[in-house]
Amino acid sequence: MRELTAPERVGLPTSTRRRVPGLRREELAALAGLSPTYYTRLEQSQPSHASMSVLLSISRALGLNNDEEAYLLKVGRAPDQAVPQRLSTDNRISPATKMLVESHRNVAAAILNYRCDILAWNTIFHNLIAPHLNFDAPAQDDRPNMIELNFLDPAVQALYGDWGKESLYNVSYFRCIAGDHRNDTHLASTIDRLIEASPDFAALWDGQHVENCTEGTKTLNHPHVGTVELMYQSADLRDGNIMKIYHAIPESDTEQALISLGAADIPQDEVAARRRLVG
Repeated sequence: MRELTAPERVGLPTSTRRRVPGLRREELAALAGLSPTYYTRLEQSQPSHASMSVLLSISRALGLNNDEEAYLLKVGRAPDQAVPQRLSTDNRISPATKMLVESHRNVAAAILNYRCDILAWNTIFHNLIAPHLNFDAPAQDDRPNMIELNFLDPAVQALYGDWGKESLYNVSYFRCIAGDHRNDTHLASTIDRLIEASPDFAALWDGQHVENCTEGTKTLNHPHVGTVELMYQSADLRDGNIMKIYHAIPESDTEQALISLGAADIPQDEVAARRRLVG
């Protein structure tokens, strides 16, 4: 985060003689009221964690937003100091949750775990995002992962009207949860796989952006229903999973497009074209 903070953002003069972007260690240490030696040891994980007051001082010095500060407080503390969270670990959802997803008739709805593995989706979500996959794919051991689809599946990637924005949000979210789940080997292997397979993901991961994107808007260019402007929201469920919903203004053309995706099968030639694109 130090490398991403422009000197002028925190009131320091800029200089063309700077060899690297961002703040120097001694500058951040001074802004946070720390000795340069102690701050250097923190960056080198000696000691392995800092006190809350020190982390907050660093956050204020960097001018971090809420999500960035939360991430710093997570990664700067020892793993055994993390706040316990209720998490779903078996990738199963209750019959009631499955019924909840399937009951939505005019929105695209899916259940994801915090790693973004898709555990269930309704027909609209399936036909909107990935009709080239089997509808029962979320029930399989190799269930699809939303982030992997966005980065590694050309058919899904082609949907987004602003891929740069979508890809940054995806990686920023993974940065957030990586701070919460530093001992999750499954999550770590997913991140490693994405870094290896996607230069775009690797470059964004190195950027260290942090943001928990739970609501907003996005444009999808769908081969079957055309361009749709959607609102999205993510809601935490009691079992530790997440419900993701894409919806539209009631009685709008976009809502009618979503409803049509739930009422009709995607033409097989379109499905076949998507599968050829994926290879």
